[in-house]
Amino acid sequence: MRIALFSEVYWPMVSGVGVTLLRLTEALRERGHEVRIYTATYALPAGIADRPEVHRSPSVPLFLYPDVQWAFPRLREVVEDLQAFRPDIVHVATEFSLGLAGVKAARQLGLPIIGSAHTDYDQYAARYGVPWALRAGWHYLRWFYGQAFRVLCPSSIYEDAMHRHGVLHTGIWSRGVDPAVFSPSFRSEAYRAGFGVGPGDLLVTYIGRIAREKNLGLLLEAWETLAPRRGSAKLVLVGRGPLEDDIRRREIPGVSVSGLLEGPALSAAYSSADLFAFPSATETFGNSLLEAMGSGLPSLVAASGGVLEFANHGGNAWLVEPDSTPAIVEGLQRLLGDAALRRRLAAGALATARARDWATVYDRLLDDYREAIAAKGATRAA
Repeated sequence: MRIALFSEVYWPMVSGVGVTLLRLTEALRERGHEVRIYTATYALPAGIADRPEVHRSPSVPLFLYPDVQWAFPRLREVVEDLQAFRPDIVHVATEFSLGLAGVKAARQLGLPIIGSAHTDYDQYAARYGVPWALRAGWHYLRWFYGQAFRVLCPSSIYEDAMHRHGVLHTGIWSRGVDPAVFSPSFRSEAYRAGFGVGPGDLLVTYIGRIAREKNLGLLLEAWETLAPRRGSAKLVLVGRGPLEDDIRRREIPGVSVSGLLEGPALSAAYSSADLFAFPSATETFGNSLLEAMGSGLPSLVAASGGVLEFANHGGNAWLVEPDSTPAIVEGLQRLLGDAALRRRLAAGALATARARDWATVYDRLLDDYREAIAAKGATRAA
């Protein structure tokens, strides 16, 4: 199969969507499929060439979220490249200029379209102070998603949200976790010592985008509130994002920001912690929470959004009221002070992660592709 994928975010931009699509590209190639990615232009790491599957459009930083590039695709150029690639299907993974270019090019060439939804725009609009944009935004999104044979959601919880907005032709493209990458076996005392964490100390970590919508402000407020009661525990934020420099400048006692980690260093960052803190209430799934579970971590989790697809209070995570600093304070205090509870949640987390393998996820996605291609063929025949 030959798949053309359109998305504003892709390597080297690191986000949940970007990492998901890069993982998808590599998995499809391993299965013998060909992939072409139509994406925005990002600065490449020094000394590293661009990936061969990529076609990039000129781009500028998005005004609300400058880490993301807003692309200006040249439709004629995109169509010519798409014709040369000869895809069986077009997958539009973002709804902005590149997704729109993908829809237009697919319609021009008579290609089937699969869409996927990754972002809870209702929650993001509230976080970034633009709730007024939602009515017009959903009018456009309903039209955009209507161009696809099916719109794939990362969780049934977000699928229900799409249904409430009138998008009904949906399916599930869930997420898995790779035990060869996320495992308790990668625990590293050297990693812990790098942040001043001794063998008897507790290390709390957050891993993901360092951004406003992740509720890190509430987590840091809770951490400062707990200062008289958390002893020698340390908090390490791992990732990159708009708030990264500001948090560093604040020099909050007991808090470190490591920056972006990848490969073995990321595996060690997860498994070397004693507790994972995930205060975000905007997730359509929660990739990093599942990776923390695969790494054998107990987690404190905001009880909101797609994480509720697999996070169970007292079974594999400790759920707290979303958007609440006092709830985070109470949850952290409970978990930091109860080693038996942490062990129980860690065991439940590992069991959850083992039940979510990528092979099943990709089998289902390929079935969706085949159904869309067959439906288009039937339409042509008719």
